[in-house]
Amino acid sequence: MLSFTRERRRPRRTRTLLAAGAAIAATAVALAGCSAPGGSTSQNTTVSDTITAPVTPAQVKALGKVTLNVWADQGEQDLMKSIVPAYEKQFPNVTVKIQFKSFNDLTATVLNAMNSDNAPDVTQGNQGWATDGALVKAHLIRPLDDVVKAYDYEKAAGAAISQLEWSTDGKTFGSGSVYGMSPDNQMVGLFYNKAKLQKLGLGAPTTLDELTTALAAAKAAGETPIVLGNSDKGSAMQAFSVVQGALAPAKDTVGWITGKSGADFDTPENAKALQLWSSWAQDGTISAGYDGTSPDDAAAAFAKGSGVFYLGGNWMAGTITDGSTFGFIPAPSGAGNTAASNGSFGMPWHISSKSTKTLAAIAFVGLINGADSGHYLAAVNRVPIQLSGVSADDPMFTQLIDASKKQLANNGALYYYDWATPTMFDLFTADLQQVMAGKQTPADMLAAVQKNWKEFQAK
Repeated sequence: MLSFTRERRRPRRTRTLLAAGAAIAATAVALAGCSAPGGSTSQNTTVSDTITAPVTPAQVKALGKVTLNVWADQGEQDLMKSIVPAYEKQFPNVTVKIQFKSFNDLTATVLNAMNSDNAPDVTQGNQGWATDGALVKAHLIRPLDDVVKAYDYEKAAGAAISQLEWSTDGKTFGSGSVYGMSPDNQMVGLFYNKAKLQKLGLGAPTTLDELTTALAAAKAAGETPIVLGNSDKGSAMQAFSVVQGALAPAKDTVGWITGKSGADFDTPENAKALQLWSSWAQDGTISAGYDGTSPDDAAAAFAKGSGVFYLGGNWMAGTITDGSTFGFIPAPSGAGNTAASNGSFGMPWHISSKSTKTLAAIAFVGLINGADSGHYLAAVNRVPIQLSGVSADDPMFTQLIDASKKQLANNGALYYYDWATPTMFDLFTADLQQVMAGKQTPADMLAAVQKNWKEFQAK
């Protein structure tokens, strides 16, 4: 049986982050306007110790006895139990000192920490304007273009590497230099009950039309078609992406989230997606009481036999574990997209632009994200981006890996709608609740969402 490590919970993290978003953005502006302690702005934008191949023990040995200071999310503890010993064995002159922090604590303090005289050499951040954008804008983290090439990361990540790319001034998201590396892929997809679909005479849906047919058949048979828990407010937004990703071009959605000039979320395709999604909420296709049910409780109910589908993140495989009873597939195709839904890599790893141990830091980040890193992730049941040497005996884990490969190969990751602005989470989730309840029109929601985006982009 799969024992899946659920180290990522995007809705909770993003919502908490937004409470401090304005303060973080303001701090970033202040930091960008002056030299950070320990170096000038020009020094911070210089790529020191540029590499063309993986860092060797001899190169790191030349640094002498050093301590590598690292900040990491507390969800990384299981992975670090294997990474740190392997690293210290390969680079015996280095001692790794890690401070594990809750996501809330990490994202609230990392900007000031990286600007201090005692900045960690390596830290995790978070994609989007509020954290990674602020770190880039203040010139506190090193560009990693040379590292992603040397460690064969660029090819494995594919087009989804754009979530780690920024212009050097931190004003453009989704293109430019790579500033972080993350070893695992998180995605929203469909868990389904194999026996119930078989009883309905249906296979796993691969298109939106097939999904719509399956939902109607399940409802006619007296089953709950979709089990959903949305007490965290973010889960409905993520589940909605399964529909939106099948009706709107993925490149348009990603362009809007990353701030592409002229991008627009207020489109006929998105209006159609909202209308369809809200109709499911109102006609009983989605389980009753979803706003008062937690995602964990909904997943647990599904794992016990309730419903035919559970729409949610692959991290819910920690609850829906039985791969012989349940399957996991990526979002259905449509609008020229394949496997398009909310999703992203895990929290990226960054290297301080002020570190005096850059080669040791590169070696550490490279070990986590390099071509041979997949087995470390698989050992703690996280879905690796690098798949060399990775084998999966568990049926559920096999399906998670297959879905991830399909999404990455087809650029189906839509990222998260709330990345679009520091205040988008609260607006999008609240308005979506109202639309699902029939208390607001899709047109009004889309107009409000686009207005929020335009106001942020204007700044």
